[in-house]
Amino acid sequence: MPQEILFTAGEDDSRSRLDVLVQRRFPGPSPARSLVKSWIERGAVLVDGTPCFKPSQRLLPGQKILVRADVPDPGPIPLKGPLELIYKDEHILVLNKQAGLSVHPAPSLDQPTLVNYLLAKFPEMAPNCSGERPGIVHRLDKDTSGLMVVALDQGSAHRLTRSFHDREVDKQYLAIVSGCPDPEEGRISSSLGRDPKSKVKMAVTRNGRSARTKYRVVHRGLESQWSLVRLKIMTGRTHQIRVHLAELGHPVLGDELYGGKITASWGSKRKPLSRLIKRQLLHSAVLGFKHPATGSPCLFFSTPPKDFLRSMLYMQRRLQRVIITGSMGSGKSSLMDIMAKQGFPVFMADKCVAGLYEQGQDGWRLIRSRFGSLFIDDEQQPVNRARLAAAACADPDLLKELGHLIHPLVRHRLHEFWRKHRHSRVAFAEIPLVFEAEMRDDCDLVAGVFCPDRQRFSRLSEMRNISREQIELMEKFQLPQKVKMGLCDLVMDNSREPKELEAKVLALTRVLRYLRCKDAGKRFRLFRQLLQAQPKSDSP
Repeated sequence: MPQEILFTAGEDDSRSRLDVLVQRRFPGPSPARSLVKSWIERGAVLVDGTPCFKPSQRLLPGQKILVRADVPDPGPIPLKGPLELIYKDEHILVLNKQAGLSVHPAPSLDQPTLVNYLLAKFPEMAPNCSGERPGIVHRLDKDTSGLMVVALDQGSAHRLTRSFHDREVDKQYLAIVSGCPDPEEGRISSSLGRDPKSKVKMAVTRNGRSARTKYRVVHRGLESQWSLVRLKIMTGRTHQIRVHLAELGHPVLGDELYGGKITASWGSKRKPLSRLIKRQLLHSAVLGFKHPATGSPCLFFSTPPKDFLRSMLYMQRRLQRVIITGSMGSGKSSLMDIMAKQGFPVFMADKCVAGLYEQGQDGWRLIRSRFGSLFIDDEQQPVNRARLAAAACADPDLLKELGHLIHPLVRHRLHEFWRKHRHSRVAFAEIPLVFEAEMRDDCDLVAGVFCPDRQRFSRLSEMRNISREQIELMEKFQLPQKVKMGLCDLVMDNSREPKELEAKVLALTRVLRYLRCKDAGKRFRLFRQLLQAQPKSDSP
């Protein structure tokens, strides 16, 4: 590589030999003395503008030395760095490349690469594998982790390169992608070439090079927001998996170059996910090839790094949907008030129904359509709930019909409530008729509030001025308290002083937290099994 180096002899350089001074002042790695001597003898070193052909020429302070020479490229510099070795013999080594590490030096890179680390760990590679990419027979993108094979001698490098070229290598990857591909198993065959609009991107192009990828969904994530996909590539094009998945409409999560950004659609999970996912979640999990020296089959497996598991666990974290139920006067509303004051999202079925009965709302329209003005005093007034309740208590058929009309509306509003708070840890809904309305499957857990009948009747009489006869009449069409509590997953005793209810709420939240942790433990074991699974060499 032609270079021009200009420097001035200083006081400390007085009477120094020309060849010694050039070697000492040469920028970067010092050239061999014999090389410097050859430069001088052919007139490539000038002293004060005149070629000097004598290597032993003594210099004076202030003299200017200009070197015009072809400097051989020293190649990659050995640097100490972390390497995770899977296998090594005298011909090859297999390693797990960490994310964030480029494979080999390039003009645009100013950071250490895998090649730099390899040369420091295995100096015997330098004379046996020449060039700027010694031992490198295939590559992974900088932010892709996983298995790579490296040749330790020129013959092995040649034979491995031929194996990759002839598509005799089994290469399988794991990726976490946005959404879930449909169908969940298939093949992508699209030619790839340079994106005409970007120097750093590849794209599906009509005249590009043939590229084929097979994929299979291993796990569908929560609400199909994400999925774990296993991929097998039959060709080895630049960014092949990333471009093919993006074309499929399901880019690799964290791959900002091809559309896998963590967007606002993740709601409150967006910021934590952005901290968790700092690169494209793509990992080389399986690598199979014939040994370049013996010809025997070699097959290696690698589990993705921790960012895979952590991201999957966090993305699968879902809302714990808890329904609070109980008989009249048991203290459900008081419990929900405490929950609301503590900042938990709450839903009240009675308030929901009251809203549905407001003028012009869905419930109001249904009542007017079915019963005319019987329970609506004026077109600008809400449903007369007192008259409707009295009529329903007196007529079981009317009560049943009302249930068919109103319960679906309440269920719809409840689902909207769950969706609105889907990124919260837990939310509560008070549904007195959860079992009667067959809404048990609309939640994860039902907690019942129990209070002895005599105490309930006393509370209702004092606080709402309702007689025991009226209570019994209203509860005639509900499940008895004993039966209702028996159907609940958890039961809280609210038979003591009202101030003790806060302690009951605290105990409930602790139990719910324990159940969430238990559920997270199950997911952890499942995801770990999925990531550690060793597929057959011909999958997916």
